[in-house]
Amino acid sequence: MENYEGFGATEVMVKNVMSDNPLIIKEDEKIKTAATLMSEAKTGSLVVLDSDGDLSGILTEMDIVDDLVSEGLDPEDVRVKDIMSSPVHTIDSNIPIQKAAETMADLEIRRLPVVEGEEMVGIITENDILEISPTLIDITREYKKIRGPRKDEEYGETVVRETSGYCESCGVYSERLRLENGQLLCPECE
Repeated sequence: MENYEGFGATEVMVKNVMSDNPLIIKEDEKIKTAATLMSEAKTGSLVVLDSDGDLSGILTEMDIVDDLVSEGLDPEDVRVKDIMSSPVHTIDSNIPIQKAAETMADLEIRRLPVVEGEEMVGIITENDILEISPTLIDITREYKKIRGPRKDEEYGETVVRETSGYCESCGVYSERLRLENGQLLCPECE
């Protein structure tokens, strides 16, 4: 891994931190085969391709636990395409990792296949981003939580979201930070 100390998350591109040889599996393979491959490679996911070799989905440990194990299904009877996460979201290789982190937070996912045009060239994970910018994932998740105001669909009211932390203006800890003009501010500094 290259050293990016001193670079901001907006300057480091996805292509610089992605894994360029993600493990792949065909969507018609049995889950038993996929689980064995994941175990041997000590990885938590596989990129899934359809019969034409096009990106079809991602199979994760959680897909196996949630959809197979918890239902008591036999891994010899279930195909990858039956439980994989799909549709799959992708990101361009020339996008800053900050945007990748924001996309993961917005979609509540931890992995994004990386593309150049129509071709998949790798995969970027939360762990890849954490190695470069340890706080970026947490920051983007918190930002997503408080990004309001938004309309409450049930009541049509504006809802203001709050979080806790240190005010970016005065530095005082508050349980009621709100996002104002791109800064997390306490009630006194709003």
